[in-house]
Amino acid sequence: MNKWRDVRADYLAWLRTFPLLTEIGRPGDTPEIVSPSDAPVYVDVAFGSKRTHEAEARAQKHLTDAEIDSIIDEVAAVIDENLLRFDPLVAYYGRFFPDGDAGRIEDEREAAYSVKRDLAWAATERAVGDTGFFSGLLEWYDRGRWPVGWAGKYPAGHIRVL
Repeated sequence: MNKWRDVRADYLAWLRTFPLLTEIGRPGDTPEIVSPSDAPVYVDVAFGSKRTHEAEARAQKHLTDAEIDSIIDEVAAVIDENLLRFDPLVAYYGRFFPDGDAGRIEDEREAAYSVKRDLAWAATERAVGDTGFFSGLLEWYDRGRWPVGWAGKYPAGHIRVL
């Protein structure tokens, strides 16, 4: 947990200021960026779940479950300080579904949960000095993108971002 103390302030400051999802659904010039389409893109829950279990197993070699939970809770609380930052996500799904659509609301919740999960596990990786999968997502979040899955058979292939 000492390493988390070392990186905590910088990470939490970054969480409060990075361009959360500002570029989702916009075209890009790299193969990782999913091209805009007439259908919404969803996060690959099964892929994310596998990466989460891997990160958790690595973290448990260095931290207790309570310490891991504490990092995850702290990251979620900082993200929740300004939920308006999720407006680009709401606008993205608004392109495809009307306001109040129950499926859209669930899609938005699942997407927001995946963002919090990614950022919390990246913090946990930093806390144990691991430059794992989730730490690698931070460059995409820093660019206002949302990692949604993987192209190819992991670890070969590349990340897919919206």
